[in-house]
Amino acid sequence: MNKKISIYIHIPFCISKCYYCDFTSYCNNSNDTISEYINAVCNEILQNAEILCEYEISTIYFGGGTPSFINSKYIEQIMSILLMFTVNKPEEITIEINPATLNEEKIGEYFKLGINRVSIGLQSTYDTVLKKIGRKHNYSDFINTLNLVNKSGIKNISVDLMYPLPGLSVDMFSKTIDDLISISSSHNIQHISIYNLEIHEGTKLDFLIKEGYETLVNEDDEMLMKRLLEEKLKKAGYVNYEISNLAKEGFESKHNLNYWNQGEYLGFGVNAASFFAGTRYTNVSDIKEYIDGINSNNKQYSEKIEMDKLDLMKEYIILKLRLKEGFNLDEFKTRFNTNYYDLFKRETEKLLNLKLIETDDKSILLSDRGKDLANLVWQEFI
Repeated sequence: MNKKISIYIHIPFCISKCYYCDFTSYCNNSNDTISEYINAVCNEILQNAEILCEYEISTIYFGGGTPSFINSKYIEQIMSILLMFTVNKPEEITIEINPATLNEEKIGEYFKLGINRVSIGLQSTYDTVLKKIGRKHNYSDFINTLNLVNKSGIKNISVDLMYPLPGLSVDMFSKTIDDLISISSSHNIQHISIYNLEIHEGTKLDFLIKEGYETLVNEDDEMLMKRLLEEKLKKAGYVNYEISNLAKEGFESKHNLNYWNQGEYLGFGVNAASFFAGTRYTNVSDIKEYIDGINSNNKQYSEKIEMDKLDLMKEYIILKLRLKEGFNLDEFKTRFNTNYYDLFKRETEKLLNLKLIETDDKSILLSDRGKDLANLVWQEFI
């Protein structure tokens, strides 16, 4: 058993909907709905037993939604099913946490279950900003959550930051970074994920901005925020190992690295995505449709794409270019039995001329300019 696979579990329940969120999530659900959903997730895992018996589960990730919102007994129920298929303990088991939903008992249970990494959704250190984006926690809740996690014995902590945000100036954002750095070593903040705010149509924040109730900083200030992040976090010992993720050495997200290295993974739950045997699947996003489909052993996908070799090569390039080291040309040839330049010479020359990529004849990676204009690079391989 040397083939490895990652597992993603989608927990779609939240205490409330953040104003910027367009993810599949549900609020104000009854305990019966949550219980039915968890049972369905467990059944979906069991329906994939043939695959799981042939693979070693290397990482597990509980995302959402807000996994820490639900009773820890449900996380235990899912873990008990997954651990039936493990010979060796997974290298990394992560759970996402909203600071407004954690207590000492819950984090203690996570630790007992083998969860060894948490991702805390901070977004901002300013209570006024948090309120403007519909977050239910404040900065004090975040500090309390950090203390609880450290007390539990979990020492691998990731924190989410977001920019630009309503009411957030460059000076405020600079102080946010400084405040986070000042407590990072004492509180085991090993990893920081940076989310560039996207305004999705139909969200409450989209409405507030269109109607003039909220505004964001201009593009120049947004770029300055990005530069401050990179410079300050680098000086504090964080490596920008992926476009939007920084980590102290040895604490890169193993689960997400599997995505970016085009590894195989199975996603369980509503709207969960999978990549297996060259095919991408996405589960339906309606919770009732999902539960009914799983319970009748008639799982429904909202999308199923069987990728050909060219599709896989293009996706591999895009995913690997997100990483600091880019991709190795010999590894590309070994993986696809194809010389990279035989297919992508024109695209490469164009991107080199635009100074969006760099190459040393062994590897290709994004330049600093390419990191700022990454979408222009992706377009060449879509």
